[in-house]
Amino acid sequence: MGQRYGGTMENRHTWRRGLWRVSIGLVVIVLAGCASRETVPPPVPYVGLTPTAPQVPSSTTVSGEALAAAVDGHPVYAHDYQKWVSEWEAAFMSQSASLAEQEKLEMLAQGRRQVLDVMIEQALIEQAAEREGVSIPDTEVESVIARDIEENGGQEQFNAWLKANNWTRQEYTARQHSMMLSSLMFERVTGSVPTKAEQVHARHILVESEAEARSLLAQLQGGADFATVARQSSLDPSTKESGGDLGFFPRGTLVVTAVEDAAFELPVGQISDVIQSAMGYHIVQVIERVQDMPLSEESWQELREATFRRWVSELWESADIEILAPR
Repeated sequence: MGQRYGGTMENRHTWRRGLWRVSIGLVVIVLAGCASRETVPPPVPYVGLTPTAPQVPSSTTVSGEALAAAVDGHPVYAHDYQKWVSEWEAAFMSQSASLAEQEKLEMLAQGRRQVLDVMIEQALIEQAAEREGVSIPDTEVESVIARDIEENGGQEQFNAWLKANNWTRQEYTARQHSMMLSSLMFERVTGSVPTKAEQVHARHILVESEAEARSLLAQLQGGADFATVARQSSLDPSTKESGGDLGFFPRGTLVVTAVEDAAFELPVGQISDVIQSAMGYHIVQVIERVQDMPLSEESWQELREATFRRWVSELWESADIEILAPR
């Protein structure tokens, strides 16, 4: 569906962060509006819904249980996948009243694929944790669950929630354990991310066609003001009103790597050639470059997320993954 642009500062930073497929915990993926965005909320105890997901063929089984995928020989069970899909579908349908029927169907199919991707990534993370000797004591998991129960209405209400949503205490405990283990691995993998880095202050213009981009580039090379051209022509409303300003950013935080690469390669004050991406055609100008600049809290978190994404991508590349659920 592509990345949605928005006119607020928050949307601007969403554009910079991009889609994060990596699961920091076991999550419900929510596709809102006309764009897909995965969120990673903190653990919450009351999210389950009755499973309604399409059934995985029972011919692919381990010990009589159907599989949705196999990750280096380890099973991702179909009944878990069906429960996850059901949770996601319920969240999606509660937000999709304004969408056309065909768009709903397309996004439902996309969501099911993303749910399975998250589950596979969770399996990869847990296997990596096992190889590295990282674990969460059962007593720690139970302590967190006990705190959640106390803060959310007590044992009776928790039991009623489990029953209403077709969950067992064992399933809930396993979900909580997985979230905590993923969070621990995130901290372990990103623990060495620096708090200072080379950063550039850049701005960009985004348009649909190469012809338009070439025309604007000629204007800029002829002396036109970059910020003025960006306000008049850029399709990125999150930076349009600020003259295309992307602010300061370190390597590894922009969605469009070609734009980021250009920003770090260009001398200060220079304007790039036309850059093509999945979003369109860009022109970039570097305003400032600072070596060893302290990272903002947001940029530091973005850099940690990018580091974790790369780590999980490496796990994907080295793993033997068999997809068995309908895609």
